[in-house]
Amino acid sequence: MRFDEVVLAIMKAVDGQRTISSPYHLIKGKKSGQTIQDIGYFNLHPFFGVLPKLDKSDYLASVSRLQSAGLLEVGDEQVRLTSRAVELPLPETALNGWKYRGNESRFFARLSLVVQTMSCFMQNQTRFDPVVADETVQTWVRSYLQRIRFRDTDVQHAFKEQLENSLQVVEAESWQKDIIIERLSGFNIGGLTWDQIAMRRQILPIDAKIAAVEVMHAWLDVIEEIRPALLLAMLEDIVQQSALTESAKRTQSLFDRGFSLEQIAELRQLKTSTIEDHFVELAMNDRAFLYTPFMDRAVYKKINEISAELKTMRLRDIKEHLPEASYFQIRLALAMRGAGK
Repeated sequence: MRFDEVVLAIMKAVDGQRTISSPYHLIKGKKSGQTIQDIGYFNLHPFFGVLPKLDKSDYLASVSRLQSAGLLEVGDEQVRLTSRAVELPLPETALNGWKYRGNESRFFARLSLVVQTMSCFMQNQTRFDPVVADETVQTWVRSYLQRIRFRDTDVQHAFKEQLENSLQVVEAESWQKDIIIERLSGFNIGGLTWDQIAMRRQILPIDAKIAAVEVMHAWLDVIEEIRPALLLAMLEDIVQQSALTESAKRTQSLFDRGFSLEQIAELRQLKTSTIEDHFVELAMNDRAFLYTPFMDRAVYKKINEISAELKTMRLRDIKEHLPEASYFQIRLALAMRGAGK
């Protein structure tokens, strides 16, 4: 996908029910209650955190391009799709931001340093400036290289073969895969910058970045599936094992031990609203989650009926039709609805 297509896909999903900044926060991976619950409400899992370092100017430039193309109508805060945008088909994507949470960049940093090290050692160059300055990555790579006995020429050739073969299996355009290779450095070869890659392909740097992330997600899925030993070992701590944020996990642990929402807020010295965010996150991700400690069945049913009738996920609209329900109860019910319960 191009970056503008990512932005448009998110806007089509929320359909005018969120502010103009909502997609920006989602793409950056902001861990606010609103962003996390929107993932469940609108099935936006693919796009969460795909560009953690996204500059606001790049995002606003995309909005401007979409507006100029007649696809968006931008008001003071709300964004509306034009009829042309509604009818415009968007390509399928291999993006899986909710699963990887930006960890593909850590995998690529490890890969870059491993490739550089092997390349230099194959040329008998044991001293070089590491392409990755992060000491955590350097420490991990040193340990990994020792474990696989990387000085062995058979290991070096096996690594190269596993890299090439697994990347070949990835379902993506060849130019997208080439970006990954062009970013790597080796003996007397420096990886290309985003600007250089963009200039070479006559695309925007932001499009090169999102294409690389899309390929990385697809590639990581392939590595998990076909399990090439040398690459699979590099997935340590890369794949998100739980759909929950770490803070929500701690809240869940206390709740499972019998503490109430208010007690958890006091124990953790967090605002009640923050703990409510955690329960919304739990409702979104845990199919066994029970809403009955927070509302009775009649309120839960009425919230979903009003949401379906009005065709909206906007809390304020539902609250106006059901004033006896709290905003937390509405958010919780909608989160469970978004999870297909």
